[in-house]
Amino acid sequence: MLRRLPLRPLLAAAAASLVLAGCGTVQPGDAVVVGDSRLSMTELDELADAGCTFLATSATAQGSPVPGQGAVRQVIVSQELQLEGAVALAAKEGIEVPEAQWELPLAQQEQLKEMFDGDELETAKELLERDYQSLALRAAIGGRQAGEPVTPENTEQLTQLGSAAVAEELNRLDPSVDPRFGLDGTGQPDPSLSLSASSEQLAEVDPSTLPSNQQCHGVESSE
Repeated sequence: MLRRLPLRPLLAAAAASLVLAGCGTVQPGDAVVVGDSRLSMTELDELADAGCTFLATSATAQGSPVPGQGAVRQVIVSQELQLEGAVALAAKEGIEVPEAQWELPLAQQEQLKEMFDGDELETAKELLERDYQSLALRAAIGGRQAGEPVTPENTEQLTQLGSAAVAEELNRLDPSVDPRFGLDGTGQPDPSLSLSASSEQLAEVDPSTLPSNQQCHGVESSE
């Protein structure tokens, strides 16, 4: 029987303030270039496959629409931008966040083991840990700007503050994104974007109308 999965902000990077229309161009085989950091199409495909399974399984368990592959790939591209911008800004400002702060909780690791195995399990863990790392760094950056320690009560506020600072850093870094992802322009923060986000939040196209090979497919229930 499929367990009900916990919901957490999916890759809040997808909704962060990003200016993606850089002056540079990505090299063939690259999905995203931020400074000296590159996310290849191959790496993106692996992360997107894991993201599709995770999102589709979560959405099915919650009775929510399942996103299309294109929407998931856009989310992961945005995640890469947000994470690399946060890493760069944190390094510049001397901000360190212990790795323990973005390690997956044991309960979530066990849930991933029910959905993945082998290399796919490691890729799924990487996908979610990148999200945790991005959120932790942006909260720490916001805390530095506000002169406040990060607490459960102010995390959301400080993360928004840090996201705005990361957007400025991304402007400086002038990131490049493969144009096929349609991420030109500026996105605005949307804290409601979550792992079971509706298709309207992730894409304008109703995923159920997509060809089967463009839809995300999760883990089938054993019932």
